[in-house]
Amino acid sequence: MTIRGFEGTEADRKEIVRLHDQWMRANVNFNIPDAVGVFVGGDGFHGFNLNGHTYGKRDEWVQLWTFLKSVMVIGDVRGERDLRVNIRGDVAWVSFEADLIVKALNTGGAADSGMALPAEPMSMHFRGSEVFVRQDDTGAKNWKMWHCHYSPHAPAGEPRPAFGDVGYPR
Repeated sequence: MTIRGFEGTEADRKEIVRLHDQWMRANVNFNIPDAVGVFVGGDGFHGFNLNGHTYGKRDEWVQLWTFLKSVMVIGDVRGERDLRVNIRGDVAWVSFEADLIVKALNTGGAADSGMALPAEPMSMHFRGSEVFVRQDDTGAKNWKMWHCHYSPHAPAGEPRPAFGDVGYPR
């Protein structure tokens, strides 16, 4: 793990990493109670899902996950790498890369997920950014995720435009 711009305490770093890990584990089989424990409540949360769509308040994510549970399975989130934790006062952001193991359920609704889902388990390489603020929806000084953005990673071996290499230097 790389820590950049660290101005918080070790306790701050541990709490941000704990919330990030809880969120990653919640993705496996769409554990909604664990997911909502990470997000700020009310209409404060805003995120860009891996399916390419934007979802607002926490309740929209609950509705999305309730639907996705009926059409797909996330069997694991693995291979997390290049985890970067940045803390500045009461704001922190995390970036990382990982792999999701996904497959469609035989319910006929997989096409409505917004992603091309295989019938057999497949590894999907993605990257993510998460923003945490030390304030919950009641105004208390608790770290909560306020924003996230996930997107597919470029295919393995594809050269980066303007550089010609095949990967970001780590």
